[in-house]
Amino acid sequence: MNIVFTCGRSREKAPSFQFLADNLEEVNESYPDVSLGIHNDPLGVDYTAYDVALFMGYDEQTGLAKKQNPKIVTGVFDPRAGRSISFSSTDFIAANDIESKDYFSQFCETVITYYAQPTVPPKQPCPITKDAFIIGYHGNTIHLDAMYPRITDALEKLHRDTPIELWSMSPLKKTERWDREKDLSFPVRHIQYGEENYARYIAHVDVGLVPQLMPVTQNSLLRYVFGTFRKRYNESANDYILRFKETTNRGRHLVFAQYGVPVISDMTPSACDFIRNEENSFLAHHTEAWYYALRALANDSDLCQKLGEQLRATYNATATRAQDNEKLVQFLRKKVV
Repeated sequence: MNIVFTCGRSREKAPSFQFLADNLEEVNESYPDVSLGIHNDPLGVDYTAYDVALFMGYDEQTGLAKKQNPKIVTGVFDPRAGRSISFSSTDFIAANDIESKDYFSQFCETVITYYAQPTVPPKQPCPITKDAFIIGYHGNTIHLDAMYPRITDALEKLHRDTPIELWSMSPLKKTERWDREKDLSFPVRHIQYGEENYARYIAHVDVGLVPQLMPVTQNSLLRYVFGTFRKRYNESANDYILRFKETTNRGRHLVFAQYGVPVISDMTPSACDFIRNEENSFLAHHTEAWYYALRALANDSDLCQKLGEQLRATYNATATRAQDNEKLVQFLRKKVV
């Protein structure tokens, strides 16, 4: 079975493509009867030479592939709702998690899951001497900012009794700072985003934070707009309003899990699928719940180790690169005729 995975030159350095390309290339080592090549020009591929063509959502050319080779199986990886794709020539979609799989089921009957996640390098010595309870974050600056104030208030409360430090690995440049820092009493250490820094810093934190929700203004007018006439569904001010993107996924959880670091996470569908609350990590929403989970871990190093080991076991049982590739290859064997 011959497979090509393509992405345009302008996008080939995008993290999602790099994660997927690294993961998919291992197919060549594990399956002798399968050949998978990476190409950086979707318009320049001779699709008659392949049984399967895989595209990134932002560079899909499924129509061209089908025109050249009507029998070819076409798949689109990690599509985004913000990009217009017809999917009329798409045989399947490889979504990044439950949220995306649900969303794109509106446009394609066959949607599988393939995690766009990094397989992190082995843990390396940390260049910093730890003298506080270290709380880790890695991801974009939007989720970092969304911690304020719902999650940062919990950190502030913990800091009253326990010395803490937040290690944040994000795309912020060395000369930049998070504008919320001026309102925080605990130190924030910014770490440059890079694969080697997963091993040198993120692997050494005591707990990982995974904020995933977009802040929703809590006021009576908003509740009224969201509600129904005469409260047909018994709406109340105590109801949860959880807003998240269709791109929400467990990728940031998986990084911590590979290092055996327990996490506290927002209650999104993918997080609830991966985390067994209080067994391998914590789920939380309200500030107090974040605080109680933080306090439990800060006060009990054995609990940290236990939950971290359980989270790593969950990862090894459900979400490794090899497992993703096995599911994909078996799926494609059935599709290729």
